[in-house]
Amino acid sequence: MTSEIEPSACSCDDGNCACGTGGCACGSGKCTETIGDSSDQGPEMPDLGQGWTTGDLDEEWEAHAEEKLETVDFDVELGVEMSRDAMRLARGELTEAEFHDKHHEAIKAEFGIDERPTKSTPLEATRGGDGNALPGVPAVEGSGLSSRRGLMKAIGGLAATGATASVAGCLDQDAGGSASATDGDGGDNEVQMGMVIDTDQCIACLKCSEACKEENNTDRGAQWMHVFRYEEDEYGETRAGQMPRPCQHCSEPSCTYVCPTQSRFKREEDGIVVTDYDRCIGCKYCEVACPYGVNFLGKNEPTEKSPGFFGSETDQNDRHVGGPPPAGVMGKCTFCVHRQDDSAQRGTTACEDDCPVDAIHFGDMNDSESDPREYLRENDEETRFKLLEQQGNEPNIVYLGNEPSNEAKPVDGPYTYEDVGLETLAEDGGDD
Repeated sequence: MTSEIEPSACSCDDGNCACGTGGCACGSGKCTETIGDSSDQGPEMPDLGQGWTTGDLDEEWEAHAEEKLETVDFDVELGVEMSRDAMRLARGELTEAEFHDKHHEAIKAEFGIDERPTKSTPLEATRGGDGNALPGVPAVEGSGLSSRRGLMKAIGGLAATGATASVAGCLDQDAGGSASATDGDGGDNEVQMGMVIDTDQCIACLKCSEACKEENNTDRGAQWMHVFRYEEDEYGETRAGQMPRPCQHCSEPSCTYVCPTQSRFKREEDGIVVTDYDRCIGCKYCEVACPYGVNFLGKNEPTEKSPGFFGSETDQNDRHVGGPPPAGVMGKCTFCVHRQDDSAQRGTTACEDDCPVDAIHFGDMNDSESDPREYLRENDEETRFKLLEQQGNEPNIVYLGNEPSNEAKPVDGPYTYEDVGLETLAEDGGDD
């Protein structure tokens, strides 16, 4: 959310705003000021707290979604409507058939293809006869993009790869207060990778963000792991807190529902939600459909800590899903998927390795002996929550500590992203 300030309050030099309030809108005679944000603090807290409903997808949300989608050459109105319905689907207010049928014709007209996982044809039946993944979208020479609308019709009959049925992967407390896995709907994921993050242990040192940047070579300003430092009023007193926020790797990921090519999918072997960079067309529908604000459009903008795009890591099915996305392709936290496909590093992430206070615990949430499950048992008296659990996306990140409300406001430090040589995000954690 931005507000305009008087042109006399600042000056611009080569596209850089000198007023210290935020981004520069050179050419318009005005600068834009990010509310609740500045050059030395993180983005405004997204609507992640208690009491969130799909009624919060109001005019303000719609305007923000439109602003994001207007930067790419695809149907803005369709993206906004589909994203709203995708979150309604996750919440159980629409069936998959209703959602798919409602948008099928418009998707086909816009993209020449509709390979969303909500289609009635089982995804395995649409693969090649040998069960292998079908080829990706050819690259656009010289553009760095995987494809654009003009190439979609060329693959009109091809199905996307790797999407899977959902599993619960949820952790709750039983009557005795101990952690246990709730029964899922079966699905194909015997393994569901996830995390337990102890916000009481977290000291907001940003080591996890720094490690992620170094490991994945992500673009300037793209923080796949972002640490929110916030304050909020609690019974008349100010309470400070911190909350590391990677992708939630949901069991019901609304971002996959809206992807026309199914480049955004959930891996069958471990439940990790990733993007097939060869199939992504950069429509950004997944970014708007995600309630957590974790998606970034690749720009190939290096920093000292991330020297730029080196080429994507491939998984065991030769899909480009790891490392930084090419320009014009969507990316986000992958749970260091390249490590998960390496037997020597499997079960580890850079953020967990570099956390100095052992606040991050990564592993199989369906394995009662895994590190995150064991940590929950050891701390079974501690308050725990999942972000937007009531939304229905079934996130696979469990937090220990107090849940922030929608009234939480970002504050500085103790360390800033500039202190560790990183740039702050856009106001919502997105790609702006």
